[in-house]
Amino acid sequence: MERTSAELKRLAREKLAGHWGLVIGAILLQALIVVAILLPFEFLFIFSGGGMVQFVAYLVAAMILGIISTIMQCGITRMRLCFARGQQAGIGMMFGEFTKRPDRYIVGTLLMFGIELACLLPGSLCWLVGVLQGRMLANVIGAALYLAGAVVMVVIFLRYGLVFFLLVDDPQMGALEAFRESARLMDGRKGRLFYIGLSFIGMYLLGVCSCGLGMLWVTPYTEQTLVSFYLDTIGELDRMQKETYAGEGMPF
Repeated sequence: MERTSAELKRLAREKLAGHWGLVIGAILLQALIVVAILLPFEFLFIFSGGGMVQFVAYLVAAMILGIISTIMQCGITRMRLCFARGQQAGIGMMFGEFTKRPDRYIVGTLLMFGIELACLLPGSLCWLVGVLQGRMLANVIGAALYLAGAVVMVVIFLRYGLVFFLLVDDPQMGALEAFRESARLMDGRKGRLFYIGLSFIGMYLLGVCSCGLGMLWVTPYTEQTLVSFYLDTIGELDRMQKETYAGEGMPF
């Protein structure tokens, strides 16, 4: 049984009850780690007058940090899965994925980045040429290519929207296998996931208007709803419901 967006959100709120402080603390800690590591490279680039060597160093540091941040994010995802399953969770989980074949997350991140690059680069380059050479036709073509690439990218990202959930949930699963499994599970469900994402736009706008402070609540809520979507997609929510009814001696 596929649950509605409203049901998944309600379930997310129930599972977050009593855990808001933990997950917000994890998000803040992740952000502080990223800023603390990247800030010296930014200062080096700015105060050196914007040299090419410093710029390359900054880009390399940002790429490496992006991968590290993704692995920490997967650790937070494990915490959220524990919330959903009624299991114990701790702040140390956000670092635990570094010991669970992190190469899988690295490959997954690079593949996602490659997809984004392939979708957006042609339009971006055409647009840049149009701006530099002052050619209106190139600008129009670049904008059209960029928009088309963005649409294709969204569709592909929806297709592979469960990749990192699968990798976190199964330490033995490889990155390519997770991409294949996500494509299988998302067959016929991409529109549903897209709708769930759209339903949070109002909350994200309010979060931004609050100078970003509201995002500390909106982000956990959104991510926990996606966890509920994942568990619903793999049929685990139905199994949980049957076990609950069976434990209560109720017919199902």
